[in-house]
Amino acid sequence: WVGFFYSEKFPRIRIIRGPEKYSKENLFLGPFTDKKEITRILRDLRKIFPYCSCKKRVKIKRRPCLYYQLNLCPGPCIKAITEEDYMQNVKQIELFLKGQTDELKEQINEKMKNAAQAQSYEIAGFWRDKLQAIDNSTISQSVLLDRKENKDIIGYFKDEDQKYIAMVIIHIREGKITNKSSFPVNIEDKIVKKKNIFPSILEQFYQDLTHNLPDIIVIPEIYDGINLFREILIEHKSDLKIRLPLAEEHGLLRIANKNAKVMVDQEIQMEKIKKKEENKIQEALEEAKKILNLPKIPRIIEGFDISNIEGTDATGSMVYFLEGRPYNKYYRHFNIRTKSTPDDVAMMKEVIRRRYTMLIENNFTLPDLILVDGGKGQLNAGYSVLKDLGIEGIPIIGLAKKFEEIFVPNEKNPIILPKNSNLLKIFQRVRDEAHRFAIKLHKKQREKRVKRSVLDDIKGIGPATRNKLLKKFGSVNEIKQSSVEEISEIVGKKLADTILKELNN
Repeated sequence: WVGFFYSEKFPRIRIIRGPEKYSKENLFLGPFTDKKEITRILRDLRKIFPYCSCKKRVKIKRRPCLYYQLNLCPGPCIKAITEEDYMQNVKQIELFLKGQTDELKEQINEKMKNAAQAQSYEIAGFWRDKLQAIDNSTISQSVLLDRKENKDIIGYFKDEDQKYIAMVIIHIREGKITNKSSFPVNIEDKIVKKKNIFPSILEQFYQDLTHNLPDIIVIPEIYDGINLFREILIEHKSDLKIRLPLAEEHGLLRIANKNAKVMVDQEIQMEKIKKKEENKIQEALEEAKKILNLPKIPRIIEGFDISNIEGTDATGSMVYFLEGRPYNKYYRHFNIRTKSTPDDVAMMKEVIRRRYTMLIENNFTLPDLILVDGGKGQLNAGYSVLKDLGIEGIPIIGLAKKFEEIFVPNEKNPIILPKNSNLLKIFQRVRDEAHRFAIKLHKKQREKRVKRSVLDDIKGIGPATRNKLLKKFGSVNEIKQSSVEEISEIVGKKLADTILKELNN
């Protein structure tokens, strides 16, 4: 049986012999006749939806177990996951074991769509990978073949427009399904004739597996170029066969084809969502041109922010947005040189001056719009620098966080866009990204300063020597009170003399 211990705050999942002795608040699925098989299924599911399998109920600890380090447990014992998120993982495993994989995949598909619509493509990819992992596990539960053969069964699907193709290869070794390989292909990205795409993809896949080829490759139909593909593989394995499926193989072929279709559908869906988002961005940039009375559509936007604590470790950041999207190749950090007191306006002036002096001197492309994080003070600081440099023709705006007001030079009243405005969302993203990037360097600078020791200022002492001294004596104060002889055990007499002189001065 598989036990779901719902009587606990963070329900564990465990394989048990009999449910009779446990509370009725818990859920037990089974019985499963093959313990090895259900153990394998749970092991695969755990990689997709991590859960706790401890012998005793979850208690708060200082250090997690090995399963947490392996990403197989989300760490409820160290509060690394919320109760809600943990329960979601457990419920999804329950759905899978009840055979409700369509419902489970529907839920994940919805999350993938939502992430893509929010332009969080990494998160969307994360959910897409989970879908594919579930497909892997589902295939692995299919009926296995009687004969202990080593073969690959290849599923294949292309959309009506013949723009997308997906291929799924089910790997059978010793009569058991051991793995699944799957990959979508955008034909428009491939320099290959469409009629030869199938053998071309196969050749690409198998060229790295020539040392581990199966005995048989089962293909859904005969394609142009397949004979050439066979000749290439036969050079590495003379008895290899490439053939159409036998009657007993049609079931697995259908599963492979179905999985390939799902992949194509997902790619088309993602493309539609991306296209819709692209249209929104273009409309928003055109709106910016009208509302801000810009000379052209702001395809290049550069955003600036300052980060400091009471003037210390002050840093500036510049982020670069191309066609409404971040382009981090052109991001820049600035260590503030001119101010050690908290004066964001003066710091903003310095950063903008350094940035555009460099662009002008090197004859680099200037942006279509500059956005500074802040209100009139930061905006006027930036505008005055542009005038000094003779490039006041570059539009500049300030976005103040409190009321999301947009300030424009020489205008008394700010522009206020609706909260759901796509243009406001772009400006907010530029501002927030500049803020995030500034804080990133500021933290590094602060950590570097905190870690720095007075020993670093003594000539002849590097990080390794400093660490040896601190390890032996415990602190700078202890070194100061030590004798030359004691210190010279680590660094030699001459440097020991220097250290004591410097510390006591």
